[in-house]
Parts: sequence; structure tokens; C-alpha cells
Amino acid sequence: MVPVFRAKGIGVDFSVPDELSLFVESVRRFREKELMPLEQDFLRAGRLDPVVRTALEETARKQGFWALEVPEEHGGQGLGALAACLVAEELFKHPAMFEFGGSPEPVLYHAGPEQRERYLQPIVEGAKRCCYAFTEPGGGSDLAAIRTTATRDGNSWVINGTKTFISGAERADFVIVFATTDRELGARGVTCFLVDKGTPGFQLSRPIPTMGDDWEPYELSFEHCVVPDGQRLGDVGKGWSLAEDQLTHGRLKIAAYQLGIAQRCIDIAVEWAKNRVTWGKPLATRQAVQWMLADSVTELEAARMMVYRAAWLYDERGSVGREAFMAKLFATEMAQRVTDRCLQILGGLGYSRELPIQSFYRQVRLWRIGHGTAEIHRWMIARDLLGVSARD
Repeated sequence: MVPVFRAKGIGVDFSVPDELSLFVESVRRFREKELMPLEQDFLRAGRLDPVVRTALEETARKQGFWALEVPEEHGGQGLGALAACLVAEELFKHPAMFEFGGSPEPVLYHAGPEQRERYLQPIVEGAKRCCYAFTEPGGGSDLAAIRTTATRDGNSWVINGTKTFISGAERADFVIVFATTDRELGARGVTCFLVDKGTPGFQLSRPIPTMGDDWEPYELSFEHCVVPDGQRLGDVGKGWSLAEDQLTHGRLKIAAYQLGIAQRCIDIAVEWAKNRVTWGKPLATRQAVQWMLADSVTELEAARMMVYRAAWLYDERGSVGREAFMAKLFATEMAQRVTDRCLQILGGLGYSRELPIQSFYRQVRLWRIGHGTAEIHRWMIARDLLGVSARD
């Protein structure tokens, strides 16, 4: 793939590679044909029927939108982080938070041969789903605050604890669980496990109602839940490194979601401003409206460059640090401001369920919290800049 920031003469070429532009165009056609006709029903109900979602996933699979970012050695298309972000940006112009399937949580690429056969490959093939259980009632981003324990018992582990705000738990066939195996070591004592749904001692305790459309995370409980050592993912005490890679990937995707959300809201607001007449003139002639739109599109373009660059660096280097934190921080706060301005421009209509802006407005509030709050991101950026450790 040709880098999005490749050198060209004495300048820099910021264009998206042609092959990716063509692919994104096909994604756009999918969104317009398959998703957009469902939008009004979604806005009225506040959710996408699970049967409809499954059918959409099957349609996407038949059209080749499957396992897009999965490395080729695992049976995927190997398109990389930049492609994943471009696809996410296009799909999230619809409020249903729909994504293509077949892409495992990145932490599963660290699985051993037997684990890959049992857990990773079935996801790529569409036979299984999983969810990621990290957050607890007493802590989110801080691994050292994890209180769920995993105690060795011969060749098995006994897991006890509670996880909360876990997305996708109701559809998952297994859960990726982070638990402490040595509390005295703090974050360095956290280990990762694969727990099958139906394992005695593991249950979905309750759904958690939220202000967002179609997002009802679950609380999970583990009471003397016994799993064999063969379901330990990675080395004992190495959950820290697994989580860092996982969360970085998630931050890039979340940042890309905001680009699609903001672009759709701006498009709606621009069309409204051109056609809405107040006191004999189009709303677009009002300086207050012009400035809100100008600020919105400027911030969106800045965020887009940050997200694309971070994704490109991830593809080039295989990892990315501060850039992912900055992209997610800036993009989520940008989307919050943009959705608010666009809702204001449309007035009562923007607040109504006839248009998706109100749904986007509530959705972006989640992304300033999930995968690390904005405050955590600022802290991580600053400590990286200053060269100090988390404990300093």
C-alpha cells in the first residue's frame, strides 16, 4: 500500500492511495443502499433489530466486506489500520454503529496455535463472536486497579470478580478477561484469560441502560469460575502489554468514527442552512451560522489529518503511541463540539428523532469516555512528552 504521507519531490502528498479510495467508494455504496433505508426505523426505535444486524453482516460478507484488517496469514484481507479507519469513517455516517465482521480483537493475535484454532479462526470465519472485559466498577483505564482475581489451582485458574460496561457481551461466545494474578505487582501482575460463555461461575449479571441509542453494555460476574491454563492468553503477568496493543487499535478506530459522525452532521447542517429562510433570508446568510459551520469543518479537517497520520504510522511501524492518544482525544472532543453546533443550527428539528443529529450527539458523548477518558489521554500525552512513567 502506498503511504498516505509519502514524499513527493520536495513536498508531501496527503492523498489517500487510489486503491483505498476505490474501496471506500464501494463501502459508501453499501451504506447508501443497505443502511440508509433503515435510518428512520432506527431513529424511532433507538436500536437496530438484532436479526436485521445479522442479515446486514451476511450481506456485507457476500460483498467481500469481511475480515478486512485481519492479517493475510490468519485468513483476512490484510488491509491495515488506515483502511480500517477509512471504512469506519464511512460507515459511522449512519447512527446505528454498524461495522463489518470477521475482525477479532487484536489481542487474539497473541494466541497460541490451539487457541488460534479454537478462538481466533472461528471469528474470522464468522462462526463465533467475542467481547473484551477490562473495565470494573472500581476502575477503568488503570490496570493496577483491577480487582478481579485469577488464582492458580493446579493446571487451572479460578476467577472471581465483576466487570462492567462490557460491549457486545450478549452476542459473544467467549470473553477476553483481564484479571490480577499477583495484586502486589499492580499492573505488572495482570494476566489475560479466554472464558467461554456457559462456563460455570460466569454469567451476564444485568444489562446497563445508557443514554445512547443501541448501546446497552452488560455487567459480568465471575464466582469461582474455573478455566484451564490452556485458556490463559499470553504469559502470566503480561496482560499490560496485551492491553496496550488492544487499546491503541481501539483508539484509532474510535477516532475514525468521529470523522464520519462529524461529516454527516455538517452535511445536514449545510443543507438546512441553505434552504431554511428566516426573516426573508436563508439561514446561511447569518454570520453566527457561517462561523459555526466554518469552525466545524476546520476542526474536522484537522482531526482527519491526525487520524489518518496515526493510522499510517501504525501501518508503517506496527505500533503507535502518543499519536493515537492525540488523535482520539482531539477527534472525540471535535465531534462533541460539531454535533452540538449542528444541532443548534437546526433548532427543534435537530433535537427531534426525525434526524440523526440528536442520536450522534448522544453517541459521541460515549467516545470521550470509552477506551480511556479525555483526561486520561491528556495525562498519557503529557507523561510521554515529559518522559515520566505512569507512577511518577
